[in-house]
Amino acid sequence: MSERRPLVSLSVLKSAMASEGFELAPAARREAGARRRIWEIIGASHCSIVGTCLTIAELRKIARRTGFLGDEARYNDYQVHGLFVEKMHDENVVSRAVQKHLDTRYEGAIRKAKALDGEEALLAYWESAIDAGFVPGAYWALIGHPRLTPGVETRIFGDIHMMSHLSGAAHRGDAREVAEARRAKAEIARRLASVIAERNDELTVLRDEIARLGAQLREARTLASECESLRREVDALRAAERGDETLRELGALRLSHAELREDHARLERRLERMKAKETRAPAPIVSEIAVAAEPVADEPRESETDLCGRCLLYVGGRPRTVCRLQRLVERRNGSLIHHDGGMEDSRAMLSELVRRADAVFFPVDCVSHRAVGAVKSLCESHGIPYCPLRSASASAFERAIETLAAPAAEAQR
Repeated sequence: MSERRPLVSLSVLKSAMASEGFELAPAARREAGARRRIWEIIGASHCSIVGTCLTIAELRKIARRTGFLGDEARYNDYQVHGLFVEKMHDENVVSRAVQKHLDTRYEGAIRKAKALDGEEALLAYWESAIDAGFVPGAYWALIGHPRLTPGVETRIFGDIHMMSHLSGAAHRGDAREVAEARRAKAEIARRLASVIAERNDELTVLRDEIARLGAQLREARTLASECESLRREVDALRAAERGDETLRELGALRLSHAELREDHARLERRLERMKAKETRAPAPIVSEIAVAAEPVADEPRESETDLCGRCLLYVGGRPRTVCRLQRLVERRNGSLIHHDGGMEDSRAMLSELVRRADAVFFPVDCVSHRAVGAVKSLCESHGIPYCPLRSASASAFERAIETLAAPAAEAQR
């Protein structure tokens, strides 16, 4: 529904002016200081008041409130305007509703114009209102003013009449602008539709990419779960491996214990033999007993071969056996260095020790699989011989170094 104020119909103006003899204002006035009601204004002013001071939307609202038009939808804007103009000629429900609405809406303008007196003051107020663009309020404030002169009324009515012509001309220009605006709107809508189509294509590509990345993310989460499961399995295997190492160490301890028991039994037998000779040679027997108490592995043998200053590396084994092995090697003119296989010593030291050694030994029952792999790899890369031992006992080591020293002894002969 249009909110534009309806243009003043020239035919209505002409008929009204003809019927009223263009008498714009009555000579008689109401009591001094009282404003004229809209039904008390005679002449052609009703059409200009309704058309200038009220919008079509306001007229339809008043019509609904008063029940004036009934089914207002069947009346166009021009018909609504004309029916309201007819109702303004006498006092009725509709004219009183219009009077109340105008007084309320333009209360400020009425208050400003109330004290004006004389044509100059009234015309000055009217011209300032035109300049300020507040024509409807000023027109209603002046057209019912108690001191409105015929000259001022003719002036403001003429200005309103000419404004209607100017408004019509402006409306035609506005119509052209509206048509151009509609064409521009259609072009903008076409471009917007093209941009929206491009954006929709981009969104489709982005959605596909998001779906692909989502699938990759789900796959990555599955792999992460599998990795965590494998990590737990590795930890379990490592724990089992440590248990196996403990069992192997226990077996080695038992073997060592058996060897120690054999040594102890041998010493006991020797001691018994010494005691049998004690009555005949006490002093030498005591000395021989002291010698017999020493570990058999540390006793010098005539058949022992010379290691010729070689440096041997012993990886793993039991700490309490290493000292015996060192004495055994030193007695054969060699040196022994030890690495525990990574339990306490840093595995980074293992490479340096392998480079210093002429040969490497390790008991397979008392060293970790990882240390064995590292020793073999380092020895092969440096060209150093290595010898795995079946047990961590001193006798197994002694047999191994005898085998190592045999080629050197043959060369010296």
